[in-house]
Amino acid sequence: SSLLSWEAPAVARAATPAVGLGYFCWPACPRHQVMASPSPCCTPGSHGPAAPPQGYVAKGVMQGVDGVQCYVVGGDGRDAIIVGHDIFGLRSGRTQQICDELAESLGVLVVLPVFFEGGCAGGEVTGDAVSRALGGSPGAGFFERAGHWMKAVYHAPALLRGIKAHNWATVAPKVDAVFAMLRQRGVERVGILGFCWGGWLAFRLSCREDVLCGVSAHPSQSQICSMLKEDFSGICEAIRCPQMLLAAREDKPDIKEGGIAERVLSAKPFGSDCVFRTFGEMKHGWVNRGNLEHEAVARDTAEALRLTKDFFRKHLLKIAGTD
Repeated sequence: SSLLSWEAPAVARAATPAVGLGYFCWPACPRHQVMASPSPCCTPGSHGPAAPPQGYVAKGVMQGVDGVQCYVVGGDGRDAIIVGHDIFGLRSGRTQQICDELAESLGVLVVLPVFFEGGCAGGEVTGDAVSRALGGSPGAGFFERAGHWMKAVYHAPALLRGIKAHNWATVAPKVDAVFAMLRQRGVERVGILGFCWGGWLAFRLSCREDVLCGVSAHPSQSQICSMLKEDFSGICEAIRCPQMLLAAREDKPDIKEGGIAERVLSAKPFGSDCVFRTFGEMKHGWVNRGNLEHEAVARDTAEALRLTKDFFRKHLLKIAGTD
């Protein structure tokens, strides 16, 4: 099926501020952290912010798309994947590296738009405060670390406001700009991949007629819907294509086996193509932010990416015989 023009129903189109290159600087966070207290959309014990892998060199380019900055990688063709980042933004852990891997292994165009101005939800100052509190200042003494935590607590409301500010009325115009660019490049088939906050984006975009499938890694759909006062069950009802949800141990029951999402989606014509799998040893955020030096994390990250690629091969690329 080809890309169709589409309007988000009953959504007020809010003006979207332009995003500049200065927003891509994520504060240094040399170690993989575990969050002692959760962000509004992360569960307790989650992996905290992580810097891109040491020595990583991006294979794609930054491209302005009608005022929306996007990381774009892969060649032209009729297939594309739009990736939704987590609350820590475009440079969160291995997010860009995973985009590179999908583009190369699947032969598709991958687009990672920047949704949060300032690098993460709440802006650069908030992101820096969270990063330092979670260990982004090696060698800091007790009182300095306590100061970092106090600053993070002070900025916590900004993080929450940043998430709430990115409701569908704000996000939809950015998405429309990306789809217009894809049409111009001759793309006909689109899949969605979302991490954490990006899982909410994956569900929202999967309500479109021109999206063929969606994958969510440690998704936060139910928490985001609650914060935005959206009807999670109603969004599940509006989804038009197969979904795969890869949950961590402490993720919400709503997006796991037997939860609301599975009950609603299983009743749809494509219900048998939907996949729900919980990784019982993993913490929220493991796919793009977990420490690969830990054997179990490396194992389950590889498995999650294998499942993701196979799902896209079957439902986006339409390769027969893919399980």
